Amino acid sequence: MRRMLLSCLLLLALLAGCGGEKPAETPGETPPAEEAEQVPEREEAPEEPVPPEEPEKEEAEAPGEAEEPPQPAGPEEVPEETAEVQEETEPLSGEELTASAMAAYAEITKDLTFTLDVEEEDATGISLSITPEAARNVAGRENLFSIGYQWEPASAEAWGDQWSDIESRGRLFAMTAPDGETTLQCCTGGDVVLWTVDGETHYACVTAAAEGESGLSGLLQGIAEDALWDAAFCGPAVDGAETDYEEIARQLNAAMAENVRAVPDWVTWKPLDFRTGGVSVFDAYYGEPENFCAGLGFRLRLDSPDSAMANSWQAGGGLGEPDADGYYGWGRAALVRKNAAGDWSCADMGTGGYSAELPLSAAGEKAPLSELVDAFFLTEGTSHDWLVPNYILYHTAEEMEALPALLDRRTDAEARALCAALGTCLRDADYWDWTTETLARALGSYGAYLDA
Repeated sequence: MRRMLLSCLLLLALLAGCGGEKPAETPGETPPAEEAEQVPEREEAPEEPVPPEEPEKEEAEAPGEAEEPPQPAGPEEVPEETAEVQEETEPLSGEELTASAMAAYAEITKDLTFTLDVEEEDATGISLSITPEAARNVAGRENLFSIGYQWEPASAEAWGDQWSDIESRGRLFAMTAPDGETTLQCCTGGDVVLWTVDGETHYACVTAAAEGESGLSGLLQGIAEDALWDAAFCGPAVDGAETDYEEIARQLNAAMAENVRAVPDWVTWKPLDFRTGGVSVFDAYYGEPENFCAGLGFRLRLDSPDSAMANSWQAGGGLGEPDADGYYGWGRAALVRKNAAGDWSCADMGTGGYSAELPLSAAGEKAPLSELVDAFFLTEGTSHDWLVPNYILYHTAEEMEALPALLDRRTDAEARALCAALGTCLRDADYWDWTTETLARALGSYGAYLDA
C-alpha cells in the first residue's frame, strides 16, 4: 500500500515537472509558429488587393494628366495650333501685306480660270467655275490693292471671331486657284481677310481707301455677279437635234429669263421680275460649223431706273420708258452655235453688230472669191443679202474675172440670185469701185442678172 502511494507521488512529481518545463519549450517553438503565421502574410501580400490599389489611386488622383494628351482638340492644344498659325503668319507691315495679297490674287487669276465659292450665313451657297469668257473684270485687279484699300495686320483669332459671329459676318467669298493651294477669302460683314500663297497663310484688316466704297468683298462680289450673268445668258442649251432656228431662239429666251429670276437676291443686277419678249432670227450659216444670230427680247421690272439694280440694264442703248405694267423692254443680239456637247447655246451676245460666223480663210473682203461664192449659198439673212455680196464687190477687176467661171458651176437660179444681190448692193451704196455697168461687163452673160 505504501509502495503504491509512493509510486503515485512519484508519478505526480514527474507530471508536475513536465508542466513546469512547458513555458520554457513554448518560447523555443514560438518562432516557428510565428513564421508559419507570417509567411502566408508575406506570400499573400502581393496578391492582396491593397498593393494594386495604390497605383490605381495614383491614376485616379491625376486623371487629367492621363486623359489630356490624347485629346486632339483639348484646351491645351488650341493655343499650340493658334501659335503655329501666328508663327506662320508673322506680323507684316502694310506694304508687305499688300504685296503678299497681290501675289495671291495674281496667282489665282493668272489664267482667268479659277473657282469662286459663295457661302451664305446659313452655310448654303454656290460654287462658280470662272472661265476667261466670264472673267471680264478680273485681270490686273490686284493693282487696286495698293491704291483702293488700306491694309493692317490681323490674326487668325480675328478671322475666327469674325467667322463665328454668324449674325453679322455676312456671306463668304472664297476664290481658289486650280491647284487648290492659293486662296483669298473675305466676308461682306467684316474687314478681316484671309489668304494663302506659297504655303503661308496671312490675315489682314482691309478697308476701302475711299469713304463709301466697299471693302475687298465688293471686288469679289463683282466677279461673282459677272459670272452669274454669263451663266444666266450663256449657260442654257437646247437639244442639238432641233433644226428650227426660231424654236431654238424661243427656248433659249425662256431659259435665260428663268435663270435671271433664279439668281440669288444679293446680286445687285437682279431685277424685280424678268420675262421673255419676242425673238427674231436675222442671220444664219448652214455649213459647218452651223450657227445663226437672233434678236432676243425681254421685259423687266426695276425698283428705279436710277438704282444700282438698273445699272447693268441701262448699258448700251438704255431702257427707255416702262409700259403700262411697269416693265421695261430690253433686248440683245445673240450668236447661237453648238457647244462641245453638240447642243445649241449662246456663244456671245451684245447690243448689236453680230453676224453669222463664216469659215473663211481670210477676213471679209480678203477671202477668196471661191469661198465667198460657196458661203453665199449656205447663208440666209444679213450675210446672204449684204455681207457676202459686199465682200465680193471689194475684189479687183482682175480678181473678178474668175467669177463667171464660178457661176458656171451653179444652177441658173443660183447664179441669178447671187448677181441680183450684187446689183442691189451697188444700187443701195457706193462703197466700191464698181458700177452696175462695169460689173455687168465683167460678168459677161451673167451681167443681165444684176437687175433681176
